[in-house]
Amino acid sequence: MLKKTSSTAAAGLSSIPEGLPVHGTPPLVGSRPPRCPPFVEVTNSDQLLPYLEHVARRPYNHGLNACWDLKEGERVLLRVDNWHSELTIQACQKILEKYKVKYEIQKIDRGPIPQWVGSDEVDYYLFRTKELAEWMDMWEEEEKKQKYDKILMGYGGPVLAERFIKIQRMPFITPEILASPAHAMPIEVINAMDRWVWDRIRSARRVRITDPEGTDLSFTNHDEYWDSKREFYNPELTAATWRGNEHFGKTYLPGHITGRPWMFHPFKEDGCGVIAGTTNHIAPCDWTKLEVENSRITKIHAGGEFGDKLRDVMERTKDLQYPTFPGKGIMHWWEASIGTNPHVHRPRKDFPSGFVNCLYERVRSGVIHMGFGTIISSMAEREAARMGHLVGHWHLHLYFPTYHTERSGDNENIIENGRLMALDDPAIRKLCAKYGDPELWLDESWNPAVPGINMQGNYWDHYAKDPLHWVKTELEVCRNYHPMFMRMVGADDKYCSGEGAKWWKGGCCEHSGVSAPVLPGNCCGEESAASDPAPASGGSCCGS
Repeated sequence: MLKKTSSTAAAGLSSIPEGLPVHGTPPLVGSRPPRCPPFVEVTNSDQLLPYLEHVARRPYNHGLNACWDLKEGERVLLRVDNWHSELTIQACQKILEKYKVKYEIQKIDRGPIPQWVGSDEVDYYLFRTKELAEWMDMWEEEEKKQKYDKILMGYGGPVLAERFIKIQRMPFITPEILASPAHAMPIEVINAMDRWVWDRIRSARRVRITDPEGTDLSFTNHDEYWDSKREFYNPELTAATWRGNEHFGKTYLPGHITGRPWMFHPFKEDGCGVIAGTTNHIAPCDWTKLEVENSRITKIHAGGEFGDKLRDVMERTKDLQYPTFPGKGIMHWWEASIGTNPHVHRPRKDFPSGFVNCLYERVRSGVIHMGFGTIISSMAEREAARMGHLVGHWHLHLYFPTYHTERSGDNENIIENGRLMALDDPAIRKLCAKYGDPELWLDESWNPAVPGINMQGNYWDHYAKDPLHWVKTELEVCRNYHPMFMRMVGADDKYCSGEGAKWWKGGCCEHSGVSAPVLPGNCCGEESAASDPAPASGGSCCGS
C-alpha cells in the first residue's frame, strides 16, 4: 500500500475544498435529468443468448465494442476469471458451441472478489499496468505458437493489432451488463458514430473541455501530432510511443475515441487548466481537482485518500524522466477518451466489487475519461518499467462534459453537457432508421443522478464530499424500488414505461432458439426468426 501524506487533514470532509464548483440551482436538471433503465432479472443463461447472437455475428474490430465475428472451425480461447458470473460464462460457452468453433475456456483464479473504494484505483493500476504488460507478452507468445485464431478476454486497454491472432473483448462480467441493447446495437451505426467523432477531432485546431463538476481545460491540436493529411497520428510520435504496435497506436480505438493524442509532443505540450471529478475507473472518489500546466499536473487538491495516494506517487516520481515525456515526473495528462455507445449504463447489482466497477460505464456515449500517468501498454510505458520506474495511470470521469472544437472557419461541439452530438446528426439517424426507431436507438439509457448537477440537492453536502455513499445508496434503491426511485430523483422514465420499456427489455429475434422479445428493427426481424443462423455481413446481426 502507498503511504499517506500530510495533506489528509486538508482534504477532510468537514470543509469545502477550494475551487469546488458552486451552482445556485442544478444546471442540468431540465436538460439532462437522471435516467436509468429497468433492472432485468436474469436467472438462466439462455436469457442471455439473444444478446450474444449480435456479438457473435458482428464483423471483427479490435475496439471495445464486443465484435467476435465467430466462424465455424476457427480456434478460440475464451479467457475469464472467477470474478465473472457463471451465468455469463455458460451463455458464452453455448454461443461458441452453436457457432461450431473449436474453443477452450481458461478460467483464472484472481482470489476473493474485492469490495472497492475510490482510492483503490491508485494501487490497482500500479498492479493492473504490470498485468497488461504480461498480457501483451502472452499474446506475443501465442502469436508464435499460432494455437488460436482468436482470443476473447479483457474489457479495456490496448491489444496487438494486425496480427495472426485476433484479440477481442469479454466485457460481460454479469448478466446485468450483458442483457442490454448496448450489445444489440447495430454495429454499422456504432462504427459510423465512432468515425463521426474521429473526423471532427482530427480537423480541430484547438479544443476546450468543460464540465459542471469543475473541469475546464484547453489544448492545441498541433499539426505535428498528425501526418500530412491529418488522417493518422504522426508516424514518428507513433513509433516512439507504440513501437511494435504502430497499427494500433496510429489511430482511434473503436468505442474509445482519443479526444487528445495518446502520445506526447516533445516540446509543444500546452494542455492547461483544471481537471476535476468524483469518479475514477474503480469507484466514486471524493471530489478531486488537478491543476494542469503544459500537460503536466502541478498540483492535486482534495480527493481524500485518493488524492493522498496520487500526491504520494507524484512526489516519489517528480525527478524521474520517463521515455517520451516532455518533462520529469509521472503525473502528465495524456488522455481524454470519448465513449460512443448510448446504451451502456452503470451496473447496479454488486457495485462496486470485482469487475463490477466504473470501468464499463466510461464507454457510454458522451462520457469522457481523463487519464494521467504512463500511457497504458505502450512501449514507452514498458521501457519505463524496465528502467525500474514506477508505472501506472489513473483517471477522472466526466459525465456531463462539453467538448468544444475550434476549426479553420468553423467551431463545433462534439459533446454538449454529456450528449454526444453524433446521436443527433441527420446522416447517423438516417442510417439508424434501417434498424428501427432512431428515437430509441440513439438516445442514452442512463444518466447518473448527481445532486446539485442534474437533480435537486447540494452538490457538496449531498454528493461530492462522499460520492461513494450516495452512489451505492441510489443504485440499491434504483434496483429494488425502481419506480419510486425514478420519482425521487426527478428522472426521465423513457426506457421504464410504455414502448421504451418493451424495447429496452428486448433481445434479439428467435433464431437463437430462445423465445425472447424482439427489439424493433433489430437483427433480422420477426419474419425471418427461423432463418438459417449462418453469419452474414452488414451492420445488423443477420446482415442489412
